[in-house]
Amino acid sequence: MNIKMSDNDYIAELQLELKATEAFLSLLRKEQEALVGGDIEHLEALPRDKAELVMQLAKLAKRRDQRLISRGLSRDRKGMETLLADSHDAMTATAKWHELLRLAEEVQQLNQINGEIIATRLRHNQRTLGALQSASGTTPLYGPTGKTFALKGGRQLGQV
Repeated sequence: MNIKMSDNDYIAELQLELKATEAFLSLLRKEQEALVGGDIEHLEALPRDKAELVMQLAKLAKRRDQRLISRGLSRDRKGMETLLADSHDAMTATAKWHELLRLAEEVQQLNQINGEIIATRLRHNQRTLGALQSASGTTPLYGPTGKTFALKGGRQLGQV
């Protein structure tokens, strides 16, 4: 049986997506603060929370896509705007949709910035490690098992 969703259902679904997207944005801001502040303990706790929110957002997006498909609409902005324009409270629904799009863009930008911060820190750490290894005269090598070993003067010092 195919149950048609009411306008209130569309708005409620959009509200759920908005709340989940806002929560994800908040988590990305916390991640950025931890990255900038070097707060490793806080960073270690974030991936689980991020994964849960990503799964929730994916589930909500899938439900939205199924709704659009069931109405014979495309699974894109145009399809969603067509669906919402036909609702009784098109103004409220469309405003929520546009807010969701704005938040999604902000999430994308913040996630990209966080990725750049991570890449910068990684390059810095690699340069620092290289400088320390060079100063100590040790060179890390991979053995047949894939484990890293340090060599000094051609002699194996042990697992790194």
